[in-house]
Amino acid sequence: MANAKINWKPLIIIAAAGIVVVIAANLIFSHAAWLRDLFSGSNPVGEVAEGKGQTLAARNAMAARISMTIFVAITALQVLAFGIGYAVVNAIRKSDESPALKLVRLEGSEIFFDVPLYVGLFGTILAFLVMSYSPQSSRLIAYSSTLIGIIFSLVLRISLHYPLRQKLESEKAGSNK
Repeated sequence: MANAKINWKPLIIIAAAGIVVVIAANLIFSHAAWLRDLFSGSNPVGEVAEGKGQTLAARNAMAARISMTIFVAITALQVLAFGIGYAVVNAIRKSDESPALKLVRLEGSEIFFDVPLYVGLFGTILAFLVMSYSPQSSRLIAYSSTLIGIIFSLVLRISLHYPLRQKLESEKAGSNK
């Protein structure tokens, strides 16, 4: 694997940004009624009185916060998976290997194009676990995480994988003549 190193710096930045987004979302959740309502469902439960940790309203608020954290974390993981897929393709593209070897490496890296989809399916499974506490937010998590995973996988395949594969196949055909 000559000169085919993955640049980890952008991936570390994406991971750190994901952590910051999860923390920021939790802070915003505490102060923004619209975000609480999005994950609590259409029936607002009102304010939770201090010291009433076992009330239905407190449990609903906690379920909404957990749902929101799961949603934001799954989305951040999908962005990181997208970044990893991009980094792998970029490393193959920039390597100084022969087109035939690059094609073999590109075929071996196909799993990276599906990782956002797998993370989205993982989010859907987590949503089923949340369903008993908060049906509204579990649907939001399930549908959106799967949709984001499908979109990210398609973008990776259509905009990165396919063009590079076509380019390498034409280079390989040109070098075989």
